[in-house]
Amino acid sequence: MNEIELRFQIPESRWPEVRQWVAGSGASTATQERLQAAYFDTPDRDLARAGFALRLRREGEVWVQTLKGAAPDGMTRLEHNVPLGADTPTLDVTRHATHPAGLALQTLLDTLPADALQALFRTDITRLSRAMETPFGVVELALDHGALLAGDGDASRSTPVAELEIELKDGEPRAVLEVAREWAIQHFGLSLELRTKALRGDLLAREVAVAPVAPASALRWRADLTPDQALRALLRASIEPVIGNASQIVAGRHLPEHLHQMRVGLRRLRAGLLLLAGDDDHALLALAAGAGQLSRQLTVARDADAQAEAPWQKALRKAWRAERPSADVEPPSTPRVDVAALLLTRETQGWLLALIGWLARPKPDTAQADLGHVHARIDAWRAELDGQIKRFERLDAEGRHHLRRRLRRLRLAMELAIAVPDAQSGSEGAKVSRKVSEARGHRLARVHAAAQQLGALNDLEVGLTQARERLALAIAASDVSAAAQAGFAIGWLRPRQQRALAKAAKLVAALRKG
Repeated sequence: MNEIELRFQIPESRWPEVRQWVAGSGASTATQERLQAAYFDTPDRDLARAGFALRLRREGEVWVQTLKGAAPDGMTRLEHNVPLGADTPTLDVTRHATHPAGLALQTLLDTLPADALQALFRTDITRLSRAMETPFGVVELALDHGALLAGDGDASRSTPVAELEIELKDGEPRAVLEVAREWAIQHFGLSLELRTKALRGDLLAREVAVAPVAPASALRWRADLTPDQALRALLRASIEPVIGNASQIVAGRHLPEHLHQMRVGLRRLRAGLLLLAGDDDHALLALAAGAGQLSRQLTVARDADAQAEAPWQKALRKAWRAERPSADVEPPSTPRVDVAALLLTRETQGWLLALIGWLARPKPDTAQADLGHVHARIDAWRAELDGQIKRFERLDAEGRHHLRRRLRRLRLAMELAIAVPDAQSGSEGAKVSRKVSEARGHRLARVHAAAQQLGALNDLEVGLTQARERLALAIAASDVSAAAQAGFAIGWLRPRQQRALAKAAKLVAALRKG
């Protein structure tokens, strides 16, 4: 069977009112039970890497063995439950032998030692649940409160659990989505949680503070895809980089790369949506606009991370120490942004839910044309850049940054469509010729190189701007030491910015080759 559900993080301040809602009243009241589980994997986490979660759980007085698969669309997972009775059981993976997830698991286990599976962590949860009828079906509201547990004795560790699950019991996936939108997001202001208990428990067992970064890997549409299939491939590829990384950021602790990959995912999603959307396809255009707006809102936070991580920062500090060995070296301060607060807004969470909701839409009944039309839009985007490319020498820093952003969009679009035949290719099932493929590859490489160099140039120009601002502030405050350091940074950065600009000019000029 497929499990269709959404999970939400519940902050402590919201817990009482969410609990009251789930508890219900009158004929619709909730039931409560204690759930105690052990989760199994190999020491190398082979099951987790393959997207499996395997557990034995005591549900009241009954034990159940459960195997779950991955959720590529953010809400649907393969799930197989085997009730085992009241006696404490041992793990036996053959209980899932006839289920598709069990067959896939057995294929994985055949490559591992017979005794590879171990109980790595436990859960102790009190669940309050009740059914809720909607116009689109019946959902179960499940409020989980308790802890994930790992280790024993002095080495024992725990992390709290406070989350809401909305699971489809009968009807359409839209039932889950509508309850999530109206109640979890709009009424209570909760945030989507893609990190499963299995993932969070594994992090606890390994004593790791944050979930792995979900990379926004390159996506290339196959030549035989219809527009709807291409859209679904794009959306599925966006779920983990965008919503998965957002879940970790909202949890209160993240790495700069979580934010970076989230923004890469947003940019790729926006480019793909704009390629696929017709001029009157208002729903897709709105989804693309939401991706662009969220990416822009996160820009200041990402720019602060990029400045801190810029490779020249370390060299600049080293040069300043050599210039003034006795002077204090103060790293430049950058504005800090509460990224979690940006992601927790109802508007942002509503947009993230809409992203998942698109994948739950029914597939079109009628035949669709091929993807060849996307190349006309790519050609139009390329033509729009011609003017900026020709007058590159006259662009200021803001103009160069604008060009960089448009080149980045063009690169992502070209990457998506590199294997898609032109609309003029004619026959059904046509493929891109080797000659065309090589020409597209060369154009893509030139666009990528120019965009990358403009990015490096932008980092230096932002550094220069910030150094000038620090100098002005230091002079106004009569802070001689800070003024000296800021003035040194300007003198050190300026020639490097000029060299980066000259290199960017050559790479941009190369784009005139087509």
